[in-house]
Order: sequence, then C-alpha cells, then structure tokens
Amino acid sequence: MLLDEYIRNFLIYLQTQRRYSERTIDTYRKSLEKYVAMLDGNRPLEDFSEINIKNFVWDLKIKQKLAPTSICEHLAALKSFGKYLVRSKIMPKNPAEAVAMPKRPKRLVSFLGQKDLAEEKFPELENPTLPQIRARLLLELIYGSGLRISECQSLCWNQLQTKERLVRVIGKGNKERIVPITDTLISWLEQFRAAEIEAGHAPSNISYVFLSEDGKPYTVRTLRNDIHDLLRSIGWEGKASPHVLRHSFATHLLENGAAIMSVKEMLGHSNISTTQIYTHVNAERLREAFKKTHPRA
Repeated sequence: MLLDEYIRNFLIYLQTQRRYSERTIDTYRKSLEKYVAMLDGNRPLEDFSEINIKNFVWDLKIKQKLAPTSICEHLAALKSFGKYLVRSKIMPKNPAEAVAMPKRPKRLVSFLGQKDLAEEKFPELENPTLPQIRARLLLELIYGSGLRISECQSLCWNQLQTKERLVRVIGKGNKERIVPITDTLISWLEQFRAAEIEAGHAPSNISYVFLSEDGKPYTVRTLRNDIHDLLRSIGWEGKASPHVLRHSFATHLLENGAAIMSVKEMLGHSNISTTQIYTHVNAERLREAFKKTHPRA
C-alpha cells in the first residue's frame, strides 16, 4: 500500500472509531495531503520518516513562512497519524514522535466579562422565533455548562437529565463526561421542545436536540451564526463565537473560586496544561488591577 492509502484508512478510523468532528478530520486530511505534496506525490509508507517530517517542518517555516501555531497544527496531524500506525502495528515506531513542536507565542484567550453576560443583558422576548429560542438554549449549553459547539450539535435528548440537573456529554475521542446544567437551560429547553412540536417536529428521546427540517442535525455553521447574532444583539463588539463563550465559562468559574481540576473535568480537557491558560488570564487581570489601583505599582 502507498502512503495515501494508509492516510485514507487513518481518516476513516478517526471518523468511525474515534468519532472526531468533520472539521478536525478535514484539518488532519489537509495537513497530511500537504505532507504528501512535499514529497512530490504519493510515495511508499517508508517515506513517512523522521528526516522527511523535519524537512516538512523546515519547509513550512522557511519557505512558506507559516506561524508557529500553524506549523504545530500540521505537525499534530502527523504525530497522530504516526500513533495510529504504531497502534495498528503497521510501523514499530512513530517517526513524528521525536520531532519537536515549535514554541507558540503565549496568547491570552478572549472572553466576555461577567457583567456582559448578566441576565439583564438578555431582555425577555415577546413571541420568540425558533432560531431565537435555539440561540438562548445554545448560550446556556456553552456558557452555562461549557460544551463545545460540536458537542451541542451532536447532543441527543436522552443525554439531558433535567431532574438530576445534569447533561451527559460525548466529547473528543468519544470520551464521556457529566456536567451540571442551569435552571435557565431547563426553562429554555422546555420552550425549545414546545416550539419544535409547534413547528411540526416531534423530538424523540433518542433524536438530536438541534434537528433541522430535513431530519439531520443543524450544521455547526448554523449554530455558530446563532451565537454570533445573539452576542451582537446584546452589544458585544468583540469576537462573537461559541468558543469565546466557553472561554468565559471557564474564566468566570475560576474567578469565583472553582478548583482548576473541576473546571478541567467540566471542559473535557485531557491535559491540565490546557486548562491552565485560564489561570494565566486571571493572573494578567490581577496584574492590571494592581497597576491601576496600588499607589506603589
């Protein structure tokens, strides 16, 4: 088999076994295709080697002048592909394992303040439309419980345990976690179910929550647009994306005294270092407050 056939099998594995999102799979596919293109076309598996991977990183950095963050994304795809080859006993060793990731510049995440998301910012809607109700429900899932937008898209009714005030989330790598839900979410959930029934949709216990008229889940783009429009409607001028709400969820929990390990579990992070970026956010805000208010600062 040639290299592109192994890549094709790897992408199928990510979709069927690991349940990765279409967006992630597409990102991996583009990175691996870029690697094959550097080799001047399809080659045998032996050309997936440490020296070629280092040459690929050099090409991305020197010739294509990509930023470290972009190079890391491409290299992450190669490392994951190498792990798959070892796990499948196709190769004895992952050739990408020894190739170091470029250092990424430290960057503070974007998030809304607690006042920006206060209840009074969201006036009561008269005769709200289905998209408006859907947007409010999404807000509660992402800001209220920390779900990713892809996790919202794939959410089924039977994952919501309203009596227990919990939601069972199937996250990256098909990993399951249990997260608390807010009373506000339950209220919007009831309105959303009623609006769905009125629109002629009959949500079943095992069907997707965000189900479109054609019987398929709404696209991630549609759900992103819902959040974008909602945040703009309350006057937020910064980046208006679901991930900004997820950042806000984590930041506000830590600001109010939540333990970082609890936040890690609720976000579904596999590594604590991913969650620690939010402690850097809080430290930076404390420094700014100190500079503005302390007479010796």
